[in-house]
Amino acid sequence: MASYGLSAAILGACVLAIHLIGAEETLYVAAVYEHRVILNPRPGVPLRRRAALEHMEKNLHAFAEQGAHILVFPEDAIHGFNYTRASVASYLETVPDPEEVTWSPCADPGRFSNTEVLRRLSCMARKNRLFLVANMPDRQPCSRASDPLCPPDGQYQFNTDVVFSDNGTLVARYHKQNLYFEAAFDTPPRNKYVTFTTPFAGRFGVFTCFDILFREPAVTLVRDMGVRQLVYPTAWMNQLPLLAAVQFQRSFSYSAGVTLLAANVRAAALGMTDVNYFCLVITE
Repeated sequence: MASYGLSAAILGACVLAIHLIGAEETLYVAAVYEHRVILNPRPGVPLRRRAALEHMEKNLHAFAEQGAHILVFPEDAIHGFNYTRASVASYLETVPDPEEVTWSPCADPGRFSNTEVLRRLSCMARKNRLFLVANMPDRQPCSRASDPLCPPDGQYQFNTDVVFSDNGTLVARYHKQNLYFEAAFDTPPRNKYVTFTTPFAGRFGVFTCFDILFREPAVTLVRDMGVRQLVYPTAWMNQLPLLAAVQFQRSFSYSAGVTLLAANVRAAALGMTDVNYFCLVITE
């Protein structure tokens, strides 16, 4: 494995207070994180993820000192995004379903094998006492004997968001439903609507980047399930005239009447530029 690693540079972050008005008043502090991912020039050669994780942890501590209750990392922030199905394989970890398994990778690192990223993210959340949302590649084994949609290599590969509670427990896992030219990943065979609950602000919904342009899962979460707070890792490429990140994501937030915590990666050459946080006062 190459020794130079996947490096990153912090370019921007923000911390904001969100005031929800309803049956009770709630004040919490949310942070969204942005950094520039230096893409692997040779995607077939695995790189170490340690540098990116250590850089993210250093900046996470600064947010925690400002009182952040929840932090959202961008899509593709740990591993980059220029991979094929084969070349992303060394970055895959199997993320268990938190609806079936209660697990803190930080407190119980030996329970499952090959969980370097899950363990580091869990420990970041636990150490800094905040909810943490991150994006990573996920492998889910399958068999064509029981699942006719199982890929020929015997595993699904998903673009996955993970959420850890402030004690490091994995509380949510979301597989991106609407892929944007992502050859490394599979579309989930079934729609799933993922939420998690916090002690400081109640329920949050989860979806990723290109999902926001489709009914599933975004509209169902908001309109049918009544979710009013959303975490949104993204690697958004600004496209004129109607698909600039701030323009589109703010419009979604305003029209749906929701708080959208959107964290974008930085890749100026690809039009990825903005950290976004769109917060509304919600009246019941």
